[in-house]
This record gives sequence, structure tokens and C-alpha cells, in this order.
Amino acid sequence: MRKVIGIGETILDILFKENQPTAAVPGGSVFNGIISLGRLGVNVSFISETGNDKVGDIILKFMRENGVSTDHVNVFPEGKSPVSLAFLNEHNDAEYLFIRIIPG
Repeated sequence: MRKVIGIGETILDILFKENQPTAAVPGGSVFNGIISLGRLGVNVSFISETGNDKVGDIILKFMRENGVSTDHVNVFPEGKSPVSLAFLNEHNDAEYLFIRIIPG
């Protein structure tokens, strides 16, 4: 059986419309593709890292719920999971602010 392995970043996107938060969803470019494949029932794994925090818990739970193995996600005890703030304009185009606290 074939397996698809993705390597990339995990991040929690907090979406703002009219300067008010409206949603928080896990994301990342490769991450999004792997999630889509997992939803289709493809055997997928994702190699990444996240923090040992609430954001990391949300990301890992989302992956499992969408059929993506978390066996190869390094959960680092120091530092925090990355977050992005996505400010959507009237056309739903986003302007991003990335927040990362790197351990070590």
C-alpha cells in the first residue's frame, strides 16, 4: 500500500474580519494538502513539530480527526506552537502576522 508523507510547518491561523476574531484553524501549506488527502482516506503521515501547549493539542487533535498520523510530529517541551493572525479584508484576502517563539 502506498503512503504519502508530508514535511512542513504546523501553525494555528486565527482569522479576523472587521478586526474581530472569527475562527481559529490549524494550517500550513503542506499541512493543508496532507489534511485533504487524509480526509479522502489516503494513508498519510506528516513530519513536523509543535509545542507542548494548548495550540499544539488543537493541531494534533485536528490531524487525528482528519486521518493524519501524528507519529512523526515532534512535540517540543520548551517554546510555544506558532500562531498566525490573518486579517481578512472585504474580499477575504489576508494580511498575516506570524508569531513564533523558538525554543533554545
